[in-house]
Amino acid sequence: MKALVTGASRGIGRAVAEALIAEGIQVAVCALRAAPEVPGAAFAKRCDVSDEVEVRALFAEAGRCDCVVLNAGVLERAPIEDFTAAQWDRVLGVNLRGAFLCAREAFRTAHAAAYNASKWGLTGLVKSLAEEGRGRGIFCAAVLPGAVDTEMLKQTPFPPRMRPQEVARVVKFLCTDAPFAMTGTAVEVFG
Repeated sequence: MKALVTGASRGIGRAVAEALIAEGIQVAVCALRAAPEVPGAAFAKRCDVSDEVEVRALFAEAGRCDCVVLNAGVLERAPIEDFTAAQWDRVLGVNLRGAFLCAREAFRTAHAAAYNASKWGLTGLVKSLAEEGRGRGIFCAAVLPGAVDTEMLKQTPFPPRMRPQEVARVVKFLCTDAPFAMTGTAVEVFG
């Protein structure tokens, strides 16, 4: 068995790589600043997972992997009003784009991955905004509708399970009647 662990220079990534190596698994590792020095690793390379060319080169050199651990991540913290677009791009570039690029190289099935990832990213953003806005009384919530009878749904193989008006009722409730205790929630509406 062969595994690839991204972000393996320290923390969780290094611990995962070491645990897999201890199990006798052939492990390839990568990290942003330098090739990680993980004892027993079969292959180590410096790789910026947000860079498509570098990710393709990583997978070409590492070869086929049975398991890919999408661990690479960066953290930038600042109030939303002080957060720069460059900081935003860096975090999403590594944490979300990097995971996408590595997953795509691991297997070429992207049907709705970009759409779904963008919506999960939006859910995370809403939850973060809710925490930042809590002290100022700013209410934030995300609505996660399933198969709604829309033109967008017609591009998928899924049958409609509800009408747009049903989702609108949920949004109206959140805008007018939801208690502040619901701030930060992701309301699932599946019909």
